[in-house]
Amino acid sequence: MKIKRAASAALCMLLCTVLLLLTGCGREKMAALIKYSKPEELDKLKTTCVAENTRYSLIWDATSSRVIMYDKQRDCEWSYVPRESLNPTYDAEGYEATNHPRTESPITVKYYAAATKIDNETNAFAQSINKGDYSLKLIENGIEMMCYFDKFQFAVPVSFVLGKDGLDISVDVDRIEEGSEYCVSAITIAPFFCSISNKNAGKDNYYMFMPSGSGTVIYPDNSNELGIATSEAVYGGDANIESLEQTTVTENVRMPVYGVVNGDNAVLAVIKSGSEAAYINTMMGQALTGYSYIASEFNVRGYQTAVQTLFTSNVVKTNLYADGFMPNDITVGFYPLYDDDASYVGMAKKYREYLENEGRLGTLENSDTLLNLKIYGGIKTKEFNFGIPKSAMLTATTLTEAQTMIKELSEATGVSMNANLIGFGGSGNDIGKVAGGYKLGSSFGSKKDLKKLSSYCDENGISLFMNFDMVRFRSSGGGVSETFGKATAATGSFTTKHYFDMNFRVNSTTLSPYYLVSRGKLFDVADNVRDAATGFGLKGVSLDTLTSIVYSDYSDKAYYSASNTDAQVKMITDSFAEKGIKIAGSDANAFAAASCSHVYDVPIRSSQNRLYSYDVPFYEIVFKGSVSMSASSINLATDEKTSLLTAAETGLGLTYSLISDYDTNLISSAQNVFYGSLYWDDTIERGVKTDIIDTVNGYKAYFESVKDAKIAEHEVINEKVRKTVFDNGVTVYVNYGETEYTDGAVKVPARDYITVKGA
Repeated sequence: MKIKRAASAALCMLLCTVLLLLTGCGREKMAALIKYSKPEELDKLKTTCVAENTRYSLIWDATSSRVIMYDKQRDCEWSYVPRESLNPTYDAEGYEATNHPRTESPITVKYYAAATKIDNETNAFAQSINKGDYSLKLIENGIEMMCYFDKFQFAVPVSFVLGKDGLDISVDVDRIEEGSEYCVSAITIAPFFCSISNKNAGKDNYYMFMPSGSGTVIYPDNSNELGIATSEAVYGGDANIESLEQTTVTENVRMPVYGVVNGDNAVLAVIKSGSEAAYINTMMGQALTGYSYIASEFNVRGYQTAVQTLFTSNVVKTNLYADGFMPNDITVGFYPLYDDDASYVGMAKKYREYLENEGRLGTLENSDTLLNLKIYGGIKTKEFNFGIPKSAMLTATTLTEAQTMIKELSEATGVSMNANLIGFGGSGNDIGKVAGGYKLGSSFGSKKDLKKLSSYCDENGISLFMNFDMVRFRSSGGGVSETFGKATAATGSFTTKHYFDMNFRVNSTTLSPYYLVSRGKLFDVADNVRDAATGFGLKGVSLDTLTSIVYSDYSDKAYYSASNTDAQVKMITDSFAEKGIKIAGSDANAFAAASCSHVYDVPIRSSQNRLYSYDVPFYEIVFKGSVSMSASSINLATDEKTSLLTAAETGLGLTYSLISDYDTNLISSAQNVFYGSLYWDDTIERGVKTDIIDTVNGYKAYFESVKDAKIAEHEVINEKVRKTVFDNGVTVYVNYGETEYTDGAVKVPARDYITVKGA
């Protein structure tokens, strides 16, 4: 057995070596642009105030070798070192306790050996600061510390810049220095700035906030001395990295924020730069450090994962890293909050304020929309003539039928409406040519029919959108080819994307693989979509994939590690706005949501990790009153009543997915949007039309009472009951439980909601 294991290990090492040789990832190729060079003399500073404003002072503490932000109004200190560890503590015998090096470190660094690609991690305090291997220099409104990791021959510059209401900590990635043996792959900024002492575990007002999906609260538990970790990629992660496994996660992180509440004070962290390459990590109840904490880790060097299965059934998994670093700095802003604002609601308000100050929120004049339709055109199928297969469109809804549905529902309800035409392009609801070839599928109707529908909606105050998939494609066309139009992976190859079959835990065999459009070509695709929309007489387009995805493209340095997605998407959406074309998004990332007239499928829950205590509507608190929003389709939900209650909790609009013509091939297809979506069939007297009308009319009065209002307060009263207060004085109580909730004069029936004005 020992011989077999030794042979297997040797073969694994051999395969790793072969993989490295084949990919050309040698030491010199992987080195940073700046070679490691530690000066003979390192500049230091005595304890001094390096920056100051009316609220804060930024201080370099030479005695403890740390940066501290002092709140002059509150007479308290903030730092990347936990507040409990800022001042000396003593044990029962009077000896001073020693902080763990990780809690004293402004950054932690993941690195790998250039020769073997074996990953490891270190921290700046243990390997740099505590050894005196750092230099300091004053910069505008702050201080920069260059940390030299002499043992590994790399150096990382960390900047601390004081703002009017917080502290920015950043790393200038382009100035990272490396030698020939070790390469930097990821950096965590201020891992313990947002931390909770294990002594406070189990207390109600001590928790971490994670922006998973709509948002979730995590109460620390120190029952496991090793600690329990979780990790979620911001924006769902780089889609151009080959996915080797798939979990049942249904929601992604859509907002680049996180935070912690420690009694009557809290900290909101906002990832200001580099969010596309970030993960938000938590560690619960770690005895080694004495803290639970939440922090952001940045993959400053992109990668692709290679996997080989040996004849011994051993699986070898290797990260193959990109030649260079991402092009942008990585920056996290830390904002102290106090008293009533020391909560997830206070964090949401602060993030809203941040977006407003950045000009990313409140710039569009949008009004909340009650009824939001997703109307599906059809899918590709196969027809057989004399046994010969031929591609054909299986039509679920024509444009004329779509207009009939919209007209009937508008007249029956009289409410504000949106309608989104999905799968009406040349590829239907399947991935084919980019953006459906910018064409209208002939089986759905003519351009004249679409213009007629658009005119009807415009005359009746209904916003009409048509969906264009700008990101995914399967075949050449529309200026994007399989040869030259694909996004390049970190290894220089192209990533073939697959749907994942959750039943068999393998790549889907029923849905064909596809590619991602080269990032540089997205601008041309956007131009073509605008031209097509104008030609169709449309005043709105739906960009579902563009608003919900981030991905890298290593054909251009600007797009390494999915960088500049935020800026690129804003340029594209602005170009539509300049032509008077509205944008609808779906499950939109925070940077895209602010540019949308309406966002479908907003997250209403977290990824449901077992360590998460309960979900909160952080996403909705941030955007309600500035962006029209609706959650996933009620008629496709497992429990329609719960779906309605979730919408009521934050005053969201209602969404329904519709088709006009039932076909068993639609229902049995691999796509999951057709079941339960039949609008109405007179021959069988079945469909969702009546349910829509009844539900909308029953929801109308409440929706109108909170329309365009912001969320002022939100409270999780207990496991089943929630309370939301809007800034116009309306309060809603939502009871998800099976029994009535009573609190004084407030009585909420089981599985229902009530409103109270001025409560």
